[in-house]
Amino acid sequence: MKIHRILGILWLALCCYSILNLLRALLEIPPTAGAAWWVLVVDCMLYLAGIVASIFLFRGARWARWFIAVLAVWEAFGTTAYLVTSKSFHIWSGFCIVLGVVSLVLLFLPKHEPVA
Repeated sequence: MKIHRILGILWLALCCYSILNLLRALLEIPPTAGAAWWVLVVDCMLYLAGIVASIFLFRGARWARWFIAVLAVWEAFGTTAYLVTSKSFHIWSGFCIVLGVVSLVLLFLPKHEPVA
């Protein structure tokens, strides 16, 4: 389905960009920082799995739709929490929230109209 291919490309780009930012943050924080370092590591692993899932979503795998949906919820809630705590709006944050919500809707639309 063409919609899944477009979503796969968009989520691949978002996950790659997020992983690059997280790796940069991991290099700045010492491993002795405790919980903050481990949260970044887990988040980095989640986006790495998102890269794999988005490639499989592009290829049409059914399980990848569920993983990308979980990632979309994670991204939308995380970005919303960031907006609330920072009290400033960025265009990139708005794009991430819209992509997460639109992805949830588009991933679970029926492929065809039901026959009466």
